[in-house]
Amino acid sequence: MLKKFKKAFSFRFYIKKLLELKDRPDETAKGLALGVFVGFLPVNGFQVLIAVTIAAITRVSKVAAAIGTHVTNPWTTIPVLIADYYVGCFLLRKSPHLPRVNLSSLASILSAGKAIIIPMFVGGAFLGAIFSILSYFGMKKLLQNKITSVKSRVALKRRKQAVVD
Repeated sequence: MLKKFKKAFSFRFYIKKLLELKDRPDETAKGLALGVFVGFLPVNGFQVLIAVTIAAITRVSKVAAAIGTHVTNPWTTIPVLIADYYVGCFLLRKSPHLPRVNLSSLASILSAGKAIIIPMFVGGAFLGAIFSILSYFGMKKLLQNKITSVKSRVALKRRKQAVVD
């Protein structure tokens, strides 16, 4: 049971699933990039829904978009959110710190949330943009290599068949 669970979150498992998709390489690569971008945003629990909805509207691979959101999974969510926050603080030129919160004041709670969530969105958008670009070109290259490999094997089989005939 643990082995199946571990396999379901492995990088190799997702790459295999992406390579098995019947979509055009560009469509798959764009879907993956979209999912990776959304995966870096601090909208946990809604990432797949958001990515698949945008993928449907933009006509890219919905499956690849859903897979791309798995850059944040049970093992990576906390580190990604922390990175989002620190990168966002750096980009906004704010010092990273936990704000003081008066739990008896709704205004204080909302202000503290805003002080954390804004840098997280800025950092998430920045990191998401970088990693989505990398994932787009990486996946497109993998898919093109797969297509070239399949075409080469088919051509070789045809040549062998022509020799036999």
